[in-house]
Amino acid sequence: MSPRNGAVLGATKIVDNGPSAGRWDLVIMGDGFTAAEIPQFAAEVSRVTNIILATPPFDELRPAINVHRVDVASTESGIGDLCSGVHRATYFDANFCVDGIQRLLISDVSTVFDTAMSAVSQMNAPLVIANSQTYGGGASGGVPTFSLAPTAVEIALHEMGHAHFGLADEYPYLNDCKEAGHGQYSGQEPSEPNVTSRLNPLKWSAFAPTTTIPTTKNRDCSDCDRQPNPSPPQTVGAYEGARYYRCGMFRPQFDCRMNQLGVPYCAVCRATIKRVLGPFMPHRRAAKK
Repeated sequence: MSPRNGAVLGATKIVDNGPSAGRWDLVIMGDGFTAAEIPQFAAEVSRVTNIILATPPFDELRPAINVHRVDVASTESGIGDLCSGVHRATYFDANFCVDGIQRLLISDVSTVFDTAMSAVSQMNAPLVIANSQTYGGGASGGVPTFSLAPTAVEIALHEMGHAHFGLADEYPYLNDCKEAGHGQYSGQEPSEPNVTSRLNPLKWSAFAPTTTIPTTKNRDCSDCDRQPNPSPPQTVGAYEGARYYRCGMFRPQFDCRMNQLGVPYCAVCRATIKRVLGPFMPHRRAAKK
């Protein structure tokens, strides 16, 4: 656990759809914001919350979601960088360049969970905004962290897919398209709902009753598949190349937020999010005439 450089100033429920016992509580905290910068953090939380709740399928599921803002003042402003040796005394000890990857931004998991649950005892999902304009983000131990860069909220949505809904990465490489050991997948069927190594029966067959399976095949497993989408954009099928493998692993749609930032979640990912959040939707009785 990192040293707690700073203090928790308080918590505010900014989206209130009912008691926490019956809702999915998202807790948003900040790292690297000094006490004087908390108004900036509060404004960013409002912006991010609006984007998340306008993103399908969260837009349909808004009645299931509460959002809490926890104001955390760090001792120093800004975020550290492990590669350059820059240190900042921040409450959640967030740093860029974790594992030597410049954009990879990670917070201290234990401190995040302790702080979130102390503020909101029935917290379901934490989210950390890091006070840096440098583009970056990541997730470790169920804690998505992302920076203030304008498009970094896309990282948040992607990492929420992993941390909060158990979705896999759908891109066909780990570091690059020529990496050894990531050509042909030969392991067990993965547990994540949005990737598969088995075509019969297809894990998401209900979404693709008439689609040709496989929908694409990579003809050269030494490189990523470069062919364009052969199907209409929203077609669900089995597209080869996913979960860090170029061959033998399939994803439901050609494009998805879990494959490429800036595009919507695929149908299978949306259904997974709905399945997780569905039990938190308020019951609605049909009005009697």
